[in-house]
Amino acid sequence: MTNLETRPLEARHLPAAAALCRCEIAYLPFSEAILQDRILDDPDFDPDLSPTVWQGERLVGLACGAPPSEELQTVGGVKLFAVASEMRRQGIATRLFDQIEDRLAGLGAGESVAIIAGNNRFMQGLDLRYTEALCFLEARGYERAGDGMDMDVDLRNTPLDTSEKEEELARDHGLRVRRLTMDDYQQAWDYVAREFEYPSALATDPVGRRGAYLATSGLKLDPPTLWMAEKDGEFCGFAVTDVAAPERLGPMGVSPEVRKLGVGTVLLKRALVDLRARGVETGVIYGAGPYAFYARTVNATINAVFWRLCKPLPKTSCSQCFT
Repeated sequence: MTNLETRPLEARHLPAAAALCRCEIAYLPFSEAILQDRILDDPDFDPDLSPTVWQGERLVGLACGAPPSEELQTVGGVKLFAVASEMRRQGIATRLFDQIEDRLAGLGAGESVAIIAGNNRFMQGLDLRYTEALCFLEARGYERAGDGMDMDVDLRNTPLDTSEKEEELARDHGLRVRRLTMDDYQQAWDYVAREFEYPSALATDPVGRRGAYLATSGLKLDPPTLWMAEKDGEFCGFAVTDVAAPERLGPMGVSPEVRKLGVGTVLLKRALVDLRARGVETGVIYGAGPYAFYARTVNATINAVFWRLCKPLPKTSCSQCFT
């Protein structure tokens, strides 16, 4: 279509962008504030990686990309895209992806991932309920490179009191769990970056600095959403909300030496109480790894399955898809 214009995303576009996302992307909350946080406030925001398509003064398509970041151990790619329903199959998504992939290649990126790029993400991969998006990405050359899941917790009916368990941890093990403040920023960053450099036995790439970035981002919220377990002045477990994605819990982790004591249970429930206090009725555990633990502890159920999709860019291979 000849009457379409591509423009870089700007702050003044956020009302139209939020309206488009609310209309076209189910299962996720969208507001101007969320888009500001997830896109424009990403420390690696690049306007050339966030193109929008307009028909006159009407926004009909957008895509948000992110460059690779060695500092925060993230790969480049696309973290969100949407096209107005009645404007699909007219080349708009292709135009958006062409610009992002060309820009990534120009930055030296070896691959483009979807939908798990950047620092401030919306999802940890493509939710398989977005069938049309999956078909588009596969036709464009993206291939499955991993998977993940989110889990739901009924915050209205799930018991979340931890007072007895916290008393036991303090009495028997010298452990306490507390909400951190900005005064704890550097210690929290150092702990998460060191302890969770390889967060699981299946992890093939280091992600400690990304985990530290997410965890300490919770200290910038009001109130701070980062909870930490501590023994003898040393941190030994954490949980945080609203950083990996809006109104989601995660990441969280517990040091090996204090596992099986109930530390993870206390951290999990403390973080979920934060969500419930804000009026959230269904808590979402983002990127739930030990799903049996979540199911047993808070009756969590799987609500979405994600595919991590990757496309090699020219002269490269798909080597970093699991970051």
